[in-house]
Amino acid sequence: MADISSISPRYKQHSHPRTVKSRFINQGVRAIFFLCAALIVVIIFGIFFFIGLNALRMFSADPHSSNFLSTTIWDPEGNMGTPSYGMLGFILGSVVTTLLAVLISTPLAFGMALFMTEVCPAWLENILRPLLEVFTGMPSVVIGFLALVALVPIIRDIAGPLTPIPALAGYGWAAATVVLILMILPTIISISIDALRALPLTIHEASLALGSTRWQMMRNALLPAATTGLATAVILGMARAIGEALAVSLVLKGKTLPLNIFTPAIFFQPNVNMTQPIVLNFPEAVGAERDAYFMLGFLLLIVSFLFICLSRYIASRSVYK
Repeated sequence: MADISSISPRYKQHSHPRTVKSRFINQGVRAIFFLCAALIVVIIFGIFFFIGLNALRMFSADPHSSNFLSTTIWDPEGNMGTPSYGMLGFILGSVVTTLLAVLISTPLAFGMALFMTEVCPAWLENILRPLLEVFTGMPSVVIGFLALVALVPIIRDIAGPLTPIPALAGYGWAAATVVLILMILPTIISISIDALRALPLTIHEASLALGSTRWQMMRNALLPAATTGLATAVILGMARAIGEALAVSLVLKGKTLPLNIFTPAIFFQPNVNMTQPIVLNFPEAVGAERDAYFMLGFLLLIVSFLFICLSRYIASRSVYK
């Protein structure tokens, strides 16, 4: 076969610069993408380093802070004598409310996603999907305010007799859990819908061809096949739940962990989590107290990282590889 450059000298004249230019552009775009990825990694490590460095200063600023994970007494100003930096109650509050919110919202979100992708008629989906997107973008402070003026009084009327101070009943983990459910439910639903719609139609056809009912097809074929996408939805919902501060702070209204921790009343009285004291007290904090709030933020990053690792492990156990 004859070389095209020998047939057309003009092609040989213009092909080389064009090839060099294309290669240069490709290398430039690849370098830009690499820099963007590297910048994200640097920012993430920078956040961990900055917060961790300030958090570790707590131990040198006050020797009493070494027992911060072994007690629930939070008194960095020393109002009761010796300063105490017990963060165990804050950690427990964040873990309990986050896990409860995720456990309750996940089956509801998966059921709603299956309904909208497999059962819902087109005209109803055209109504529900915009409403879901509006709900997803609703400011957290609005949800927290609505819970404060509407949800807290309802809980107070129902659970008031169970608490030591009925006038303060309604605040606490129960209200915070409901707030987190309302906040993460639209996120999990939206991502779950996208994960289910990304599945190939062959999964539907193969399951139905084997004699499965529609419910068996959704339960035994679609959900296992979309495990990775569904787990990602839960991860994002969990990340928003554990890091939420303002809306949860409005309905917690506590300063320390209550004493009756092993009774149902713990959910219906003023309580704490990891983000609440940072929002309320960090601007005025100085010295070791300020470093203690950095430690709370650092622990929050670690807990979030552990949750993500656990969720990714669960996603890796998918039936469909």
